[in-house]
Amino acid sequence: MNKKPFILLLILTVLTCIGIILTYTIKKPIPTNPVTQNKVETPKIIVDYPKPNDIVTSPLIVKGRARGTWFFEGDFPVTLYYGVGEDFVDTYATAKTEWMTEDYVEFETTIDFPVPPTNDGLLELKKNNPSDLEENNESIQIKVRFH
Repeated sequence: MNKKPFILLLILTVLTCIGIILTYTIKKPIPTNPVTQNKVETPKIIVDYPKPNDIVTSPLIVKGRARGTWFFEGDFPVTLYYGVGEDFVDTYATAKTEWMTEDYVEFETTIDFPVPPTNDGLLELKKNNPSDLEENNESIQIKVRFH
């Protein structure tokens, strides 16, 4: 009987087993400094004044920066809600520079309002949406105080 094929088969079997064992036992090294890329979304509008819960008086000067896409024809709507019920003042914030850009554009508006009967109010800045499509509506709300 020829032992060569038997020994060759035995060697191949042992090498295959060693390969399988090494494949499942050797772990890939963990990177010491993994790089993760988290997409950080920048805000479309930044209000510099007033900040949340600031005490405000009339006239209220609202200042900040918004992406040019927030404007239409150089402005966007702003509403100050005060008092009880339906008390509010509507106005527009106006771009201080060229607004036809995707970069930030400074804006400002002044709101005159009567002395409110309550301490709490709400300032709402709305993206100008001439299309009136609901999916294009965006706004931010800032709580303010009067007394």
